Amino acid sequence: MNTFWLHRDQIYEQGLSLGFHVFSVGHLLWLIALALFCWLTARFYCSRDEKGRDNMRKVCGLVIVLLEYLKVIVLGLFGVHMAEFVPLHLCSAAGLGVLVYALWPRMNWLGQVFAYAFVPAALLAVIFPSTTMYPWWNFYCLHTFVIHGLILAFFVWLFVSGEVIPNYKGLWQGVLFMILFSIPLYFLDGAFGVNYMFIGMRSDVGVLAKLWDMVVPQYGRPAFVLVFGLIMALVLHLFYGIYVLLGKLRARRQGALSRSQ
Repeated sequence: MNTFWLHRDQIYEQGLSLGFHVFSVGHLLWLIALALFCWLTARFYCSRDEKGRDNMRKVCGLVIVLLEYLKVIVLGLFGVHMAEFVPLHLCSAAGLGVLVYALWPRMNWLGQVFAYAFVPAALLAVIFPSTTMYPWWNFYCLHTFVIHGLILAFFVWLFVSGEVIPNYKGLWQGVLFMILFSIPLYFLDGAFGVNYMFIGMRSDVGVLAKLWDMVVPQYGRPAFVLVFGLIMALVLHLFYGIYVLLGKLRARRQGALSRSQ
């Protein structure tokens, strides 16, 4: 059976069991591979001059957008219901954000949105993927890991090179962006039975599914969105602490290098 182009809807309709478990060997290998990709490409990015860095940013942005269009084309060719695949998820916005930043760099506010909205979303998407129903050698599974890996790598380049320095004001810029992004999608999800931003219905993501089961039956979808938002605000404070720690380690390392020269 050819499972490469098999979509989730077909898997569910046929009652197939082809997926993987979170933190299984294959999943851990993906995470290690993405971490190595981010580290190696960041080192290469830092070794380039400004023109070389500019080219890397633009290529990354174009590759992400082309891969998103490729997914839409594949969905159309195989007759998949398209409503929930319009690029309105946060990580779809992140892919467009990569291209915008690549074409018009030095946009500090967008760099902060990357740090506190796009990167947390992309990181959660690879740690707790929504593609666990797919086999590893499947277009949609591969697409998910590659797209989110490129988004993460792009930010790592900017952070390691010092082009984007996350700050506490940026944390609330990220929160504001997600609120403004989520409000119309909340009503869109309810009106059309879709699940953009994972706030429309019970998700395939295990952590979100458990949160949905705990909150929605008793308190309803608005309460789920509120609790989800509060949890994300706490998560972003954790990211802020990580950025501060990494910034101090980088400053200490640069100081040691300057003293040794």
